[in-house]
Formats: sequence, C-alpha cells, structure tokens
Amino acid sequence: MDYKLIAIDIDGTLLTSQRTITPRTENAIQRAIAGGTYVFLCTGRSLHSGRSIAGQVHASTGLVFHSGALILEHLDGTVLRAINLPLTWAQGLIVFFKDQGHDPLVYGPVLGRQHFFYEAERTPNEWRRRYIGINREKAQEVPGLEAATTQDPAQIGVAGSGKEMERLQAHLAARWPDAGVILSRSTLVNDYWFLEVVPQDVSKSKALAFLSETYNIEAAEMVAVGDNFNDLDMIQYAGLGVAVQNAPECIRAVADFIAPTNDEEGVACVIENFLL
Repeated sequence: MDYKLIAIDIDGTLLTSQRTITPRTENAIQRAIAGGTYVFLCTGRSLHSGRSIAGQVHASTGLVFHSGALILEHLDGTVLRAINLPLTWAQGLIVFFKDQGHDPLVYGPVLGRQHFFYEAERTPNEWRRRYIGINREKAQEVPGLEAATTQDPAQIGVAGSGKEMERLQAHLAARWPDAGVILSRSTLVNDYWFLEVVPQDVSKSKALAFLSETYNIEAAEMVAVGDNFNDLDMIQYAGLGVAVQNAPECIRAVADFIAPTNDEEGVACVIENFLL
C-alpha cells in the first residue's frame, strides 16, 4: 500500500520517557515529508502545551490538538478546524460534575489564551494536584467555575480511578448523548484516568476523517501510531493501525502492527518500514 498520511500521537509514542524526540525519529519525519507524505502530530494536548514539541519537528508537520478540536496545516499555517463546547453545555456539565463529587477543570477556547480554570479542591485528588502544579503558568484558580466560564471552552475534564471514570462516562452518555467523551490513562499518577468532554465531532478518528476529506486521502492510505486509550479509535480507523509496544495489551490487540516502544524509536521504525 502507498500510504499518504501518518498520524502520530505525542506522549508515550513520539516522545521517549525522557520527553525527547530522538535524532533518528526527527530524520525519519523529515524524509517522509520530503517524499510527499503528510505527517500530522495527533494529540490531546492544547496548542500551548504542544507548541514546543511541534517546534522540534519539520516545519511542514501538520498538527491536531485537543484530540481534533483544533487542526493546523502546520505551526504557523492555516487553521483548518477550530471548534469548542457550547457554553450552555459547559455550564450544565460543570454543575453535573460537581454534583457527582468531582472537581472539574475548564479549558479556555482552542484559539484563545491557553489556560484552564479550577476551583479549590473539595475532594482529594493526587492527579489533579500534580497536574495543576506542573501547569501552574496556565492554571487559574477561581471562586466559581460557572461565573468564570463566559466563553465556549475547548473541553472540561476530571480525573479519578478507572472504575470512577467508567461510572461517570455511563452517566454522561445518559445525560448528554451527543457530547464527545475521551478517556485516557494518566501518565502522571498510577491508576488515574482522565475523562474529557469535548464537542460532538471531536476525536482522533474524526480528525482523520476530516483530513481525509480535506486532502482527498482514503482511510486505507493512512497510518496511525499511538499508545493510549484515546488513540484506540484512530488506530482502528487508519488503513494501518499501529500500537507501540508500551501500549496496554488491549490497545495492541486491535492494532495491525506492533512497533517497538517509544524508547526504542517505534515511530522511526514505522516510517522507515512503511513510508520510505
């Protein structure tokens, strides 16, 4: 198969455990782009969070942020897509999460000033505490999330154990059946999961479907590489779905190909074997 586009997750896939991109991987991406392949980094990160990583790869690398809510032709290029949660949904979701005993994080619009709002902790949550600490420069504590949320936000997220998030996901589906829900395993704290509510048409696979229409590329002509549960749908969507060896077994089970781990330059291996 002559693959024309590759979508690459960032954390746990492109980046090593030391949060670096190896020279071999950089070179492979550059060679793929030079050969005419579209290369997109496809991440749940925001533009603010992913900008430094995007700046380390080829200038023509396409970018999918917020799991597909924001799609850029490249870092300084055309905005292909930018969508947010409706404000009325957001206000209701904030109340819902609080009623369920969780302390939500509310993220600013995808093209706005990159920040997130939070309230003082009511329920002990190690993941949330560490996340706010790591992202202190864009974290803004407010006395009331409902009053502080005056624009359509990019997403609303909460974290907790796998069982808690599964229960919460079921309640969300019953209350807001049209909302997008993305569940991923935390890389910060063991046995913590992050649940994001996003606009209806947002997921990594839907981002690939959008790129399919934009560039007239069939799903069969795409490669997707990932490691986490929020990568599962794009791995299943692409003609060649790849899981790196460090992905959970259930992710590897649905992949067409298992690449070496992120620390063994799995992304470079995929590009060298299937695109060059």
